[in-house]
Amino acid sequence: MGRAFVIRPFGVKKDSGGNEIDFEKVHRELMEPALLATGFTGGTTGQILDSGNIREDMFALILEADLVVCDVTMNNPNVYYELGIRHALRKKRTLLIRGQPTQDATPFDLLTDRYLSYSIPDPGQARDALVAAINASLASERPTDSPVFQMLPSLPDTDPAKVREIVPTDFREEVDRARSAGPAVSPGWLRLLSEEVRALRFQWEGLKLVAKAQFDLKDWDAAAESWEAIRASHPDDIDANLALANIHERWFRAGRGPQWLEASDQAIGRVRRVAPSPHLIAEAAALKARNDKTRWRSAFEKVGKLDERRVLATNRALVRGYESYRDAFYEDLNHGYPGLAALQMGVIALELSSLSAWAAAFADDTAAEAYRQTLTAEVARLRVLVPTAVQAELRRRPADDKDRIWAEISAADLQFLAPGALEPRVIQAYVDAIPADSPFAWDAARGQLELFQSLGVKADLVAGVLSQLDTRFPKKAAPSSMPIHLVVIAGHRVDAPGRTTPRFPEDKEALAKQLLREAIEGLRDDTHDLVGLASASPGTDILAHEILREAGLRSTVCLPMPTRAYAQLAFEGLDRWRNRFLDLAGAADVLALSDRAGLPNWLSGSQVDTWERGNRWVTRLADTWGAPRVTLVALWDGREQGDAPGGTAHMVQLARATGTIRIVHVDSKRLLA
Repeated sequence: MGRAFVIRPFGVKKDSGGNEIDFEKVHRELMEPALLATGFTGGTTGQILDSGNIREDMFALILEADLVVCDVTMNNPNVYYELGIRHALRKKRTLLIRGQPTQDATPFDLLTDRYLSYSIPDPGQARDALVAAINASLASERPTDSPVFQMLPSLPDTDPAKVREIVPTDFREEVDRARSAGPAVSPGWLRLLSEEVRALRFQWEGLKLVAKAQFDLKDWDAAAESWEAIRASHPDDIDANLALANIHERWFRAGRGPQWLEASDQAIGRVRRVAPSPHLIAEAAALKARNDKTRWRSAFEKVGKLDERRVLATNRALVRGYESYRDAFYEDLNHGYPGLAALQMGVIALELSSLSAWAAAFADDTAAEAYRQTLTAEVARLRVLVPTAVQAELRRRPADDKDRIWAEISAADLQFLAPGALEPRVIQAYVDAIPADSPFAWDAARGQLELFQSLGVKADLVAGVLSQLDTRFPKKAAPSSMPIHLVVIAGHRVDAPGRTTPRFPEDKEALAKQLLREAIEGLRDDTHDLVGLASASPGTDILAHEILREAGLRSTVCLPMPTRAYAQLAFEGLDRWRNRFLDLAGAADVLALSDRAGLPNWLSGSQVDTWERGNRWVTRLADTWGAPRVTLVALWDGREQGDAPGGTAHMVQLARATGTIRIVHVDSKRLLA
């Protein structure tokens, strides 16, 4: 979903002939429906609600918008000023509309611009035409629709993210909390953020933060969905295409089909067409080389015997992979990664060149020997150039740069590749480079070392490194002997004092607990480990946790805000239930979505409800927990519309929408019998 900004006069204005034009009607009947139909959110400067510099916020909205629709029906200085800002900052997606009839003449500077005409008495008639014009603007391959960029075609388009820090600090902090929440919790939390950030002013840069976190956690499907959402609005976005090139290559290696390696090549091609710098050209070329290497590895990596693997690996694909990395490095000698990869493949190729299969990869023995000698010289040259590039990368990146770790791992890889490398020195280099809390980084480094081992190249050194480093990064414990059946429990609150229509009378607590216990016990079997997930509202939620604890089963308390804030807001007039909640929170695992009461600041002004947000969070957690079976047990009266936002009916709707969560309905009307 893209974000639009509308530049127009406000209220009812008179043109130079005294004719009244109701621009609110134009917006209501033409602009708003057309933007909605094309999937855009946003509006005018009227959306600037917070105190501050309204002009600065207006500049930001104009700059950040994926689409600007500007009404030039009458001679309005503010409209022309804002349009001029847009034309000066952004190359594309500025659409002009003009009402008829009007006595105001089009300014000379806009006479040659295209604009869509609409009827002032009946603006809604032009809705379909505006929808078509918006879609055409999105699909247009014209380099620019701005007269400024037409005059100065080499002028770069303005990147909003480079103009100012557009992502709020508290959103960044929530992404970091979600990333570090653990393998059961992180994927669902990040998916919630991926959904919520869309349609906000900072949606694209915010979505990139989420997508990068999803990628780091290897939630490939969710990361791909986030990056594709960015590409839907910005097809040539370099970050998105680079990320998708990586994800699609991993899908190929995961056995999803050869089409994904082709899709990876296509994403790389999109980057190479628009890459603005030698560094990015080298980055794209390195990824293409990585795909060539993947094709080479796929021919031998599943073969069991070492001698057979070495023979199958000695072919022209090995040479192509090496040359692809070498050429990528020479695109930008400051980009150490492709140089290191070329050196790695060059060392492997020299080792395998002693096999008889080497000559078979060339036209004749003379050509094979000549290439081996050329390769020897090139590898010697890379041994000089690549360390310089890696050291330069280390100098460019400060100690707190999250990406510095990859340069430090590259330095350790160079120690490994050094002739006559000493095992203790190599081990220490990897220990120094990879923090103990970075298993993802060790996994990446380990994969390259295992390639050497699988081909019998420096195999003893690899074995020594793995034996030491694997103790710092133990493999995940084997899962429980039984798969998890995750049971999410939701249901009505106990009736508050003074409720006029009974739904869950407090004196029916024992019956409610019995009904819930029967439903939960009915889900237990000898083939699954039952685990509970629920919030902690007075009534069903707290009863569910108590039932699970009494049965010796695990449960996690999921709160939309910190424990203290929840205790203050959720138990008005229900002190006995508050005490039970505090007992529960002190003994159970507790997850809190927000670090403050209510919504985080980055969601302020949105239409999001705190309690509904909590429901969506729990649903996403359940759907991505990793449990092969997930069930929602709902103590519910069956009414599709609840008394208030975030109730049981909402939770049931969310569970249905996943298509993966089973639903057990416990009829709460039995409490009134």
